[in-house]
Amino acid sequence: MGLLKIITKPDADKEYLLNCFRYAIAGHTISGCYGGVNVCPELAYQQMAAVKRYYGKTSGNQLIHFVICLNKNVFDEDDAMGIAYRIAEYYGNRYQIIFGIHRNERTGTYGQMTSYLHIHMIINSVSFVDGRMFADNKGDIQKFVKHIKDVTGDYSWKIKYGH
Repeated sequence: MGLLKIITKPDADKEYLLNCFRYAIAGHTISGCYGGVNVCPELAYQQMAAVKRYYGKTSGNQLIHFVICLNKNVFDEDDAMGIAYRIAEYYGNRYQIIFGIHRNERTGTYGQMTSYLHIHMIINSVSFVDGRMFADNKGDIQKFVKHIKDVTGDYSWKIKYGH
């Protein structure tokens, strides 16, 4: 079963934004396992800020942060990268997106090591196409989750909202 965490912070300051970008593509990211759609990942903060300035949308919710926890059957980083790009396609026709693949490792109930891959995906809240703000409601999020289900072949996803 997969889990989609939706993290928003309407009162985010510049430091929070920079930390999100750094964490998504550096931080705990598996070496070389990051990418971008409509943006160069290493220059994402500057490129997304330029879109916001161009459309005069520099206040309010600055980014959407999805954490996409993949089914434990996905353990190959290359597979996770392919999944991340295919998931990003859903919003890629309107928004700039960066993502990084992370791995969590834990000791299971019986002492065995378990690990799972998850994707940190950062989406610019301002569309580069027309300057509209990202405003998906719960119905739109359900369509996004359906897309994730189709991409992963896992049809048992949960959604969690948070800050």
